[in-house]
Amino acid sequence: MRHDRLSLEDLELVRAIGASGSLSGAVRLLEVDHSSAFRRLAAIEARAGAALFRRSRRGYTPTEAGELVIVAAQRMLSDAEHLARQLAGQDERAEGRIRITIPDTLATVAARLCADFRRAHPALSCDLIVANAFSTLQQRDADVALRASAAPPEGLSAKRLATIATAAYAARGAGDRSPIPGGDWVGFDEALAHLSSARWLQQHVPAARIAMRVNSLPAALAACQAGLGRALLPCYYADEAKGLKRLSDALPDVRTELWFATHPDLRRSAKVRLLREFAVDWMARELG
Repeated sequence: MRHDRLSLEDLELVRAIGASGSLSGAVRLLEVDHSSAFRRLAAIEARAGAALFRRSRRGYTPTEAGELVIVAAQRMLSDAEHLARQLAGQDERAEGRIRITIPDTLATVAARLCADFRRAHPALSCDLIVANAFSTLQQRDADVALRASAAPPEGLSAKRLATIATAAYAARGAGDRSPIPGGDWVGFDEALAHLSSARWLQQHVPAARIAMRVNSLPAALAACQAGLGRALLPCYYADEAKGLKRLSDALPDVRTELWFATHPDLRRSAKVRLLREFAVDWMARELG
């Protein structure tokens, strides 16, 4: 019996179900309709001539046939994504769209950068994608990542754009005038333990003085605005926020670098190269 071929979209669905362990998880990963995904999986299994998953209350478990398809899907989709990046990297046209992934704290800065870039290069448009991981570049969900980290990201082509200054802040009406590092503080949980600001707090502020722990910089800023305690925040981010006052100069031992990162396959792309050169000059003016 001849089996109909599975498309890359079919393989993408099977891979997502295998990765998440459920159809609902795959739907969230792929951002597709649940009923459509359910029907597609049934059609895929009919074409394959075998059940690919065992259904239970605990989720979807791959059958032996499903394991074979998942392994093949990972290999084929990886090859397809690699080919797409290589083709995009050969694009010599300085036109079209550039997808930029950014952390949430960089939204305002990145929007201003893109506005100035668009005025200078009207044939190019930028899409901003808020995400806090570099994995979007590997999966081709984005062309460029702007990220703050102490060292350049491994496996990516990266250019340093600026050094990010960090200072101590408090709510504008806060009455505590004790010198730093005195007073109550907003701390960070394990998700942000890698930050230099988290290490500074650990070294200088007793645990009893941490009034709240958060897992994001926007949450730290909001807690600081609410008067829960002092916070270490990037100056480009907190200086523009309402209701805060800066308590210190930039702390020399709490600093990080801002990187322009892209997949190595895209480093020669004309539009990526144009944005990188523009961003280097722009960031030197705005954050330097």
